Amino acid sequence: MPPLLSFHGGARSCTLALTTAIALGLSACGGGSDDDSTDGGAGGTAPSASIEALTGDWVQKGCVKTGGQSFRKFLRAHRTAGAEIDYHEGVLTYGGSECAGVSQLAGPSRLGSVSFSRSEANARVAAHWGEFRTVTGTRFGAIWTLKPGDLLCLLGDEIPTNQPSLSAVSASLATVPDANCFTH
Repeated sequence: MPPLLSFHGGARSCTLALTTAIALGLSACGGGSDDDSTDGGAGGTAPSASIEALTGDWVQKGCVKTGGQSFRKFLRAHRTAGAEIDYHEGVLTYGGSECAGVSQLAGPSRLGSVSFSRSEANARVAAHWGEFRTVTGTRFGAIWTLKPGDLLCLLGDEIPTNQPSLSAVSASLATVPDANCFTH
């Protein structure tokens, strides 16, 4: 695949969107293959209920392998005000099939913002309930979770939430492989 940086204007945006869609689709279909285990809260500090804990640059734990290349999603969360975060996503591309060595970042592109309305935490999970608004104005419920070891997992939700408690979020989170989550 030619480097994305050689494209200009609309061609670059279109290529970035296609590359992102392919990488996201592969990971959603189980393309991640890194260690799916968790420490179950046995090590490290308890997850934080602070919105600030969600900010920064995050890299998908799992590796999406295709041909002689590999990919990881890249997420950037920037706090804009109060309990609102600007959400950007990109793709890290590696020359080999093991997500190792030098990578090239395509993006990140702003996908929208998340306004959080509530946060709760225990020793095993921190949940941040909110509403994701895309750059085109579409709204979705979202729950951003933190697990021990600084592991960020994103869950879809309804508006109003259909996962109103930490136990409901934990049950939903149990179905998400750690490879689909993000680390700092």
